[in-house]
Amino acid sequence: MTVRAQAEHPVDWATTLQNRAGALRAQGDRTAGAGGAALLARAVEDFTQALTVFTRAEHPVDWATTLQNRAIALRSQGNRTAGAGGAALLARAVEDYTLALTVRTPAEHPVDWAMTRENMAILEVSRAGHDSCPDPLPHLRAALEHVEAALTVFNPDHMSYNHAKANALRTQILAALAANP
Repeated sequence: MTVRAQAEHPVDWATTLQNRAGALRAQGDRTAGAGGAALLARAVEDFTQALTVFTRAEHPVDWATTLQNRAIALRSQGNRTAGAGGAALLARAVEDYTLALTVRTPAEHPVDWAMTRENMAILEVSRAGHDSCPDPLPHLRAALEHVEAALTVFNPDHMSYNHAKANALRTQILAALAANP
């Protein structure tokens, strides 16, 4: 990152961090044990650094995208971390998604809004299944609400892949709700 230095090219620098963080997250998801956890932690750090340039005031869409991506990395970390530490990481992911939705609105960015809502559904399923969760029902209900919101945008004719994926998630959530009366 010597050419795309932060001082001379801040947006390019932040974009490079964003790209590296995405690669680290993907690699961390595929790597078991402490090595994978370290890669995910580095991804979260890179996303966090990118947010020093991609601020809501200056770059609201990039800011929301970075928050969305950091939330995905935090979810991966939380899924791999037991107890209160994992629950805290999952809670941070909720915060990032919630902030991203202040820019990714259904009126201004409907597809991005729907993607964030679908990701929130996936996160709530993770929270419901985490070892720290005493009652999965509130999380499963929240997951269902999020995925149903996403399905209002994911049209089966024009967005068939997204619709099918969200519909499969909805089916999974409904089955989990049925199994947890």
